[in-house]
Amino acid sequence: MIVQRVGIPIYLQVKDFILDKIKCGEYQSGTKIPTERELSTILGISRNTVSAAYKELLLEGVLEAWQGKGTFVKSASDDAGTELASSRRGRLMKIVDDAMAKVVELGFTVDQFAAIASIRAKEKTQTIKELRVAIVDCTLEHIQRFISQIGQNANVHFEAVILAELVAGTVPVGLLQACDVIVTTLEHQAVVMSLMGNTNKVIAVATVPNLEAVIKLARLPVGAQVAIVARTKEFMDRLKVLLEKAAINHLDLILIQSDDPKTIRQLAAEYRVLIVSEERERLINQVITDNQEVITFYYEIDRGSLNQVMMKLVSQAL
Repeated sequence: MIVQRVGIPIYLQVKDFILDKIKCGEYQSGTKIPTERELSTILGISRNTVSAAYKELLLEGVLEAWQGKGTFVKSASDDAGTELASSRRGRLMKIVDDAMAKVVELGFTVDQFAAIASIRAKEKTQTIKELRVAIVDCTLEHIQRFISQIGQNANVHFEAVILAELVAGTVPVGLLQACDVIVTTLEHQAVVMSLMGNTNKVIAVATVPNLEAVIKLARLPVGAQVAIVARTKEFMDRLKVLLEKAAINHLDLILIQSDDPKTIRQLAAEYRVLIVSEERERLINQVITDNQEVITFYYEIDRGSLNQVMMKLVSQAL
């Protein structure tokens, strides 16, 4: 879900979310994207907020609207993505130029600045590798997704912590206290902070669901039986909460919780539609038939929050 963060208007978060989907290829050039109503329902925000994001993207030439057909990713969206990347590079170059000017003012040469910056960057990279980062959430499958996201940007040591086990004392709070950074979701921030006490190690992130999966579920017929293939019951519970918020309450959801391919094949054969966690995707694709539909569902950290995590890691690597 998109939750407002200090200093970042929600419509800009929605805009960044759509741009991310375009860049990663989930919203491909020329394809239709969710309607304003669909996206507002799924994200739990007002339609006016989504509309504001769409309008900016339409003006910027990233999206195009067709009367009576919907909103589509413009065929020239790659150019828009290039312009966005160029804009970020331009801002970075200005930061470098400003730093260089200050360094020269201090009496260093440009070559010395380049050498010192290179050494410092390598030191930071090495220090970040030594950081220990705990990922706390109620669902193991989503924890693994968060670890994958952060791991693509930073090579750190991860601790996967199930919130229920932390609250029950099965996982000691001391494990978190021994970590350098603790990443949890906004909805679990209060619980984690109550257990940790006064600390600046905790960073709460906003997460968003796989919208394509939610839209597919919303379009299924009333009473459709859908099997959920996952490792944990919490995965299904989290999905049910999301579907209830999105007013998608017309499905009959059944959990298939097994590690045995033969058992999964036997149980899954009874259902035309299967929802799977990412870790079960490869397994289920090996046992399904051509007339079965597989919908992969996950939550992921949104781009703004992911950037904040990276900033936190850099600040800890001092």
